[in-house]
Order: sequence, then C-alpha cells, then structure tokens
Amino acid sequence: MSRPFPAAAFLPSAGLRPCVVLSCIGASEGDMNLVRSLGLAGVPAILVAEYAEPPARLSRHCSDFVQVPLFSEQPEALLQALRRLAARHGGPLPVLASADPDLEVLARLLAQGASDCIVSTLPDPDLVRRLMDKTEFDRLAAAHRLPVPRTFAPTSLAEARDAAERLRFPAIVKPATPQAWCQSPGLPDAVRRAKALRVDHVDELMALCAQLLPLGATSLVQEFIEGPDEEHFDVHAFIGRDGRAQAVFSGRKWRIWPPHAGSGCLVESLNEPRLEALALDILARIGYRGIANMNFKRDCRTGEFLLLEINPRVSQWGILTTRCGVNLPWLAWRDAQGLPAPDRAPPVRAGRWYVNGLKDLRAVRQYRAEGLTRWSDYLRSLLRWPLVCQTLSLDDPRPALVLTSRWIARKMKASRQSPRRRPAEDPQTPRHP
Repeated sequence: MSRPFPAAAFLPSAGLRPCVVLSCIGASEGDMNLVRSLGLAGVPAILVAEYAEPPARLSRHCSDFVQVPLFSEQPEALLQALRRLAARHGGPLPVLASADPDLEVLARLLAQGASDCIVSTLPDPDLVRRLMDKTEFDRLAAAHRLPVPRTFAPTSLAEARDAAERLRFPAIVKPATPQAWCQSPGLPDAVRRAKALRVDHVDELMALCAQLLPLGATSLVQEFIEGPDEEHFDVHAFIGRDGRAQAVFSGRKWRIWPPHAGSGCLVESLNEPRLEALALDILARIGYRGIANMNFKRDCRTGEFLLLEINPRVSQWGILTTRCGVNLPWLAWRDAQGLPAPDRAPPVRAGRWYVNGLKDLRAVRQYRAEGLTRWSDYLRSLLRWPLVCQTLSLDDPRPALVLTSRWIARKMKASRQSPRRRPAEDPQTPRHP
C-alpha cells in the first residue's frame, strides 16, 4: 500500500511521539511554520522558546510550551529542558531548529553527544559547521566544485586589497558566520543588523573592511551576481538517512526583505526541473542528509544558477512549501522515528504565492524609493491566488487575531500617551489679553 503525503489538517493522533520546535528571539516565522506543518500532519509540536509569548504558541497546533530564556547563549539550560521533556515522553525526541541561532546551539549539543534527549534531524555536525561558517563553506564548495560565485575571505586589510584587485565589482560583503557581525558591538548598528552589504568599488570595500577586520568581525567578499532581486530562487529538499531524496520543491522570490540581501517576502512556487536537479546533485556530492534550504541566484547574463548558501533548516517562508504539498518537517519527523519514507514523491502545486505582509510592505517602500516598483504593482501582486499568508490562516486563525488585537491596543495606548497638539490659532482672531 502506498503512503501518500498528508493533505488536510487533522488533530494529533493518539500515541504519536511529539516533535520539539526551537524558537529563538527575533525569528518568529520559522517556528510558526514548523508548528503548523507538523500539526497539519497530525504530529504534536512542543514549542521551546526563549521568550514568553512567541506567536507560534497561539497556534492550535502547539501541543505544549516550555520557556527557556536565552537558550541560544546558555546551551546547558536548553539541554536540561530537553532532558526533562525526554523523561516525560519516555525517550529522546526529534528536535527541529527554526533559525540560525537555535540551529547553532542544537548542532553544538549534538556534537557534544546529547543523544540521550535529542533525536537528530540534522546532517553530520561537522557538515553543519562547515555550512554555517561561510569561510568553511567556500572551501567545501571548492573541494566539490560547486557552482558558486567567486569568493574571498580576507583576514587583513592587505588581503582585502589583494581580493579587490582580483574581484569584478560590484561585490557583496557578508558575515562569515550568522553571528559574526551582530556580536561585534563596535560596529555601527546598520552593519551589525545586515545579512550582507553591497560595495560598488574598491574604496567602498576597503572602508568597510577597515571597520570589520580590526574588530575580528570575520567576513566574506563575494562577486555580485548580475540581476534584480526576482532572480533569487530557493530549493527546499529532504534527504533521508539512506541518502534518497524524498522530496524537492523550488520557489522564486519576487521581493525580499531587506531588499537585495534578505529573505523572501513575496514568493511563487515553481516547477523548475533543471534547478531542482542541480540542487539534488549538489546535496549528493557533499553527502547531505536532512532538510536543506538552498539559496540560488540566476545570472541574468548567462542564465546560470549559482549557489549562494545551504541552510540545514527550514526557510522563513517554508509554510508555502507545506501548503504546496511538500511537508518537509513531517518527513524529518518520520525519518527521525525510523519510519519508512512515502512510496512516492508528492506532486508539487506550482503557481501558488506566499506573502509576509509587514515585511513585504517595508520592502515595497524601499523598492519604490529606488524606482524599482510602483504602488499599483504592489496592489496587483496581492491579488495573486492562491495566496498563502505568513500569519493569517483560516484553519488556524488565533495567531493573526491575537497579534492584530495586540497591535491595535499598542497603537491606542501610544495615542493616549502622546501629548495632544493645540489647534493652530487663526491669525485673524484677536488674542485675549
């Protein structure tokens, strides 16, 4: 009998082992998408979060909640919480990371041998480290001849000058690890918060490196791939422990936040066999296992897809993947339980759209300021159908309702607290003495 993918939402089945979802501060999209994806397949989701009120806690699919403050900085506290959950549920549980900080701490715990409470859903810890450290990823790409843009990892201003002489500008400068810039307090806030920065000539590159390198903010310099933001594509895949690709999905980012160096906020699901075949070949070359979120950009001059990075976790817009019939968290849960893979790959529903409303609006404002879009284009894009929203979901409405009511309450409170303006005086009205 074939085992198809789950298609409709239903209540968690009695006796199914739950899956733990990690939720760090500042990354609420990934955890919401994981909780909903697991719930749609009937898998109980236990949310372990750094803060008390993550939006995913409001989901009807969240079966339990545990707060572990600052676990991304205090791995031992997370380890103890996971051990308590394992004891309560009779053994180690699968754990899924939703963003880079909790991915880092999860990989660290697994490398230290936390198998008494964690069933790994990740690739080999050493491969995770090499994928997250972009300097190591550059070496990995060179060793396996992966199709990546030309990249340099300067450690001094002299090396940065040497890279500048060999680069074709414009170029992109990015942190070597997810936390490399944000953990450098001497940097300007705009740099610390950036995922990547574009430099258009040598002087710009050297000025930026003069800020970064003396502080030990390890960085990569990479040739810019010609083309607008809509040339960014993602491939999401799951590779089982036996090395077989159980599912693959591709999407095109029509808008990203922050523009030019961010995550997709308006995305279309695709049927892109050439890109998907390339992605699976890359994963096979490096011996990858687990959920893969692969970022590509198509060079508008050559039509070639170039790999930017491989994230061993779900995408921030991964709920579109699930709604298109490819439930990667469910596959990871099954694989962690030692259950057989579905007999056939899921049919992907191409032509569906995803929007993250608030981030997309911010992106449109910046694109418009740069002359890259118009408000009429933005409004037309919201009429695409079917449309998957990040927070609003008709089969799980509580998060959107509660978050909207809280937003209204904050606005009303701010309005009451702000000093009232006195009406302007009519210059023709005489003043009282």
